[in-house]
Amino acid sequence: MRARGVLIACLLVVLAAGCSGEDDGGEAQATGRTLDRSSFQEAVAAELRGEGYEVEPVSRSAARVSEGPNWIEIDLAAPFAEYETAPEREAAVVQEVVDETRQTLSEGISGAPFTAVEDEVMPLLKAPFELRAYGFEPVRTTAPGDLAVVYAVDAGDAFTLVRPEDVERWGTTLESMHRLALDNLLRRTNDDEPLLCEPSGGRELCGWASGDGYDATRMVVPELRDQIVEEIGGPAAYAVPMENVFIALPIAVLEEGRTEKAFRLKVEQDFQTADDPLSRDVFVERGGELTPLR
Repeated sequence: MRARGVLIACLLVVLAAGCSGEDDGGEAQATGRTLDRSSFQEAVAAELRGEGYEVEPVSRSAARVSEGPNWIEIDLAAPFAEYETAPEREAAVVQEVVDETRQTLSEGISGAPFTAVEDEVMPLLKAPFELRAYGFEPVRTTAPGDLAVVYAVDAGDAFTLVRPEDVERWGTTLESMHRLALDNLLRRTNDDEPLLCEPSGGRELCGWASGDGYDATRMVVPELRDQIVEEIGGPAAYAVPMENVFIALPIAVLEEGRTEKAFRLKVEQDFQTADDPLSRDVFVERGGELTPLR
């Protein structure tokens, strides 16, 4: 009777989740279902979100995984192919992706020599309230209007803010890295993002709104401000109400009638409603340096 009871118990376990007399080595049991590509991607995303990461799909086979301001793009094509050959290993394959992602984000650029990243160091104009949300102190340079320039290694499929220990390990200085970062942004802009000027409300506005993440930061590059001054034929006033917008108009136009009031109102509205607000100030250049127009 006891043997029969054990057999019945085992049969019930088989019906519920599989029963084996041998150790399965920790592998997941067959679930009777097969995930398609999007379902597998969501299974990975769910595990990563459970670990505290933000996850955003970028294609049918890739996702962006973020930890604060840093992120990487993970390719899920190979893990999905591995899962397809052995669906019973779903949990193990998903966990391998999670472990590798965690390690990559944790290591960041800590093992990268400066020669490997110098072409990828980029500046970013940030507001103080944004920096306070990071939970760590990135390298920064003071910018006008209580703003700051921080620096990132932007490899295209990975983005990591530079910390003081990185600068020390690379054997460079903040001043040298600042100039390098501005040069890199200038080169990328001239290669890929030309200055746009168009009439608006009877006046010409110039600037960038490409959405590449560096539009507002272009304001701190002197050579790009020179392009605007040359295009509009005189000194300009600048505004960066949000991180993906940099606009400029001639100071002479700004000072006409109610233009300054209307322009400031528009900047304030954009600042208040933006997902990524930056500054409500209007800036001018004096002696080669930017300063808020109070």
